[in-house]
This record gives sequence, C-alpha cells and structure tokens, in this order.
Amino acid sequence: MKKKILQIITRSDWAGGQKVLYTIVYGIKKKYSKEFEIEVAAGEGNGILFEELEKIGVKYYRLENLVRNVNPIKDLKAYFEIKKLIKLGNYDIVHVHSSKAGFLARIAAKKCKTKKIIYTQHGFWGIEQYKGLKRKIFIMLERIAANFSDYIVFLCNREKQKAENFKIGSASKYAVIKNEILPIENIQKGKLRKELNIPENIKIIGNVSRLDKQKNPIRFLEIAEEVIKKVDDVFFVWIGGSVVENYYSNQVKKILNEKPYLTKKIKFLDFRKDAIELMADFDVFLLTSDEEGMPLVILEAQQLGIPVVSTDVGCVREMNTIVLSKNEDFIKFLIDFLNSNQRNNLKSHSNYYEMIDKYVELYK
Repeated sequence: MKKKILQIITRSDWAGGQKVLYTIVYGIKKKYSKEFEIEVAAGEGNGILFEELEKIGVKYYRLENLVRNVNPIKDLKAYFEIKKLIKLGNYDIVHVHSSKAGFLARIAAKKCKTKKIIYTQHGFWGIEQYKGLKRKIFIMLERIAANFSDYIVFLCNREKQKAENFKIGSASKYAVIKNEILPIENIQKGKLRKELNIPENIKIIGNVSRLDKQKNPIRFLEIAEEVIKKVDDVFFVWIGGSVVENYYSNQVKKILNEKPYLTKKIKFLDFRKDAIELMADFDVFLLTSDEEGMPLVILEAQQLGIPVVSTDVGCVREMNTIVLSKNEDFIKFLIDFLNSNQRNNLKSHSNYYEMIDKYVELYK
C-alpha cells in the first residue's frame, strides 16, 4: 500500500520555498509514484503554486485561514482547518515548510497521531529580522514546534549550526539536505536583450528576487549607481516584484524618480514566469539579500554558467560563489570584472534526484 504524504506551506505564491516544495513533489511523482501518494496544502497568495501542481496532476487544498502575518483568530482557525484536513486525509507523513505552517501543522499532525512529521527549515529570516523580546518569542515558538517533529531538515551546515545556537530541537532530529533544481534545458540567450534593447557589447548585471526588505533592493540600487558612474558599457536588471507589501517597490520608484538618469542604466521588471530565460543574458548575478536560506536562483545561475557574487547570507558560502560584505567591495569587484572582460562559461550540473532520494530516506 502506498504511503500518503501531505506537503504544507503558508503561501501559494511561486517563490523559493514553494519551488522547493514543487521540486520535491515532482520528483516523488516521477521516481517514487509506486511507493507514495503526495498531496499539497497552502494558504494565501497568488495561487501560482496551485497552477503548477495542477499541470502535473497533484491534488491540492487551499487553506482559507492560513496567512503569513500573525492573526490570532485566523491562526486558530487555520490550526483547526489543518487538523481537519490531516485527520480526513489519514496521511502517513506530513512534511511542512515555512514558519507559520511549520508551527501550526506540526502540532496538528502530532495531535492526529501522524506517523512521521518533517519540517524543512528554509532559513532563519523569520527570527533574525527581529531583535530583543520579539526574537526570543520566535525562537521559543521554534523550540516548541521542534518537539512535534521527527526530523528537521536544514539546507546547509551553517543553518544547522544556527539551530544549535538557538537550541531548537536536538541533534538526533537534524538532517542536512541541500536544495537542488531540475536540470535547465533548451534555454536560448537573447530574450532579455531584445526586450530591453540592450546591445551585445553591454554587460548585464542582474538579480531575480522578490522586491522586499529581506532581498535588499536598495543595496542593489546603491551598488549599481556607483558602478555606472565608472563603467559605461553596463546595464543593471532586477526581475521580481512585491509579494506581501509594496513598501520597497515604492522606495525603488521614489529613488529612480529622484535620480532619473539611473533609469537609462537600471531596469526593474515585475515578477516573470520566464525569469530563467531572461536571466540567461546576465553576465553577472548580483545577490544583495540580508538573509537567505539556500537561494534557488544561485543554482539556476550556476547551471546557466553565470558567475555569482553575493552577500554572506544563509548557505551562500557553501555554494561555490564569491562572497562579499561591504558595498565598496561589490563595487570594486564588479568594476574589475567588467574591465577584465571575463565570463565564466563553466556550467554546474544538477544533482536533483540525489535530493529526492535523501527526502525519501526520511519518509521511509
């Protein structure tokens, strides 16, 4: 008899956590369909995750009360909504992602006597963005939820070390499974250059990220402004809009309105489903985030043979990238890189099914 798996995540958008969930689901269906039946539940969002799941024939549930922000009434309703779903589905395994779903669903699954409960920790931004009492409260909640977990999966050793420092769970529950992506195939260069009318002799430095605080688009703008003062044949592109709030989108617009000369060399595009095709034209991938887990966009860039320079966040240092900290270091590196006329054409390879096999080991 097949084992039933329920994957749960807070939002139904198409960001990093949702893509990881999708790749796990896709791999299980592709390689282990005789052993597992897999379904997905998610809450608020634009529903793109559901659209992608529908394409591969995966049953999904929309959790009407599961929202990202703290809302005691909705959170209580979401708990009972999740508990009801798990009880009716009689799942053998509940695998949860993201902080809110991770807390509510682990407790609900334990109350339903689910045989195995797994939590993938996609990064500690939910804790590290706060200080003082608020941080202590969120650490305490993670410690409580850890008691309802059979395994806590981290994306790299650095994130596991953070959990140890925060005293979240015990080492016996820890597993490290790094993200992988499906192999990128049949991507042709030129789409972004054609759309923005960027000549071949102009180097493109870009990022693909949500437009929010965690991703720090303001740092991207600051670095871009200084580089274009010193190098003429360069263009900066950010692909990705706001998901939860428009504050940083408005801040970017404000800066560009105050400095209209920057718009000749910097372009911010909205969320694009064809982002990988556009990214193929990047000469450098510039990640300016304040916090990450294990960014899938870096894996995508590496598969496309694009060199990556990044802030020292999350698992990035363990991903074979150039890691810097200060704006001036980024500026110097990019100017030197552009003047040297280099391009890394060494493409990495996906170990996608190794990741799937490691999750299946936990499921068994």
